[in-house]
Amino acid sequence: NLYGADEFRDLDDEALKAYLADQACCTTDKTAKGNGDPVNLVVIGDPKDIYTAFIRAGWDETETVTGGTAWKTVKSFLGGGEYRYSPVSSLYMFKRPQDVAFQKARDNIHERNHLRLWMSPVTYQGKPVFLGQISRDIGVRFTKKTITTHKIDPDVDETREFLLEN
Repeated sequence: NLYGADEFRDLDDEALKAYLADQACCTTDKTAKGNGDPVNLVVIGDPKDIYTAFIRAGWDETETVTGGTAWKTVKSFLGGGEYRYSPVSSLYMFKRPQDVAFQKARDNIHERNHLRLWMSPVTYQGKPVFLGQISRDIGVRFTKKTITTHKIDPDVDETREFLLEN
């Protein structure tokens, strides 16, 4: 329901390359100002197939930020434990927050791989094209604005390679 059937454009190889080159380099905040985490991933396929592939590869869909999940995050942060479904903050593309977010837990909440996907208004060979952001947390800190925020490893290409190998 993100786009009307008449809004999708099916692109060939060259048109897809041109479309991707024309997209924003980075996510934004809710006001569409500033640059956030880099957009460094393209996934093409049926949404159910993509979802299933991530789950089978050991990725967990994140929970939504609520009072309960915030409390679980605080306990994990203070105790240094793992929280497999810990929420991620909303980042924006196409003037909306991510359509889905996944994470792969590591030893503790301070270190996790997470990715966000946004469905674009284009298809390739009839399959939806998703733009994404993948990064590895190397720390978490508390903020007044979002409760917690992550510090990401600056080598986002390495994290994308981890996803491909996974």
